Amino acid sequence: MSNRGVIDLDENAKLYTRDLLPSRPRSWDEYKKKRTTRMVRIEGPFYVETGEGTVFCPDGWLALDARGYPYPIADSEHQLIYERLETQNATDSV
Repeated sequence: MSNRGVIDLDENAKLYTRDLLPSRPRSWDEYKKKRTTRMVRIEGPFYVETGEGTVFCPDGWLALDARGYPYPIADSEHQLIYERLETQNATDSV
């Protein structure tokens, strides 16, 4: 029997949700990523084997993290957060 969707919580760890955070987000320090993110549009449903397990994405983008591991980004999230970086000398490196 699959435990998909069931999280085995450590009894000493705190659980945070959108409605239950340690403090008001406006009081948090702001950060931006040091590196750009490489990604490609994948139309339709797909799965990605990540370091945290297999993740399903109904429609979105396949991205690589700073270490070269793939992860999905939902198209709606992508539109909210990312904009395409125009470069003159694009390379094929990860």
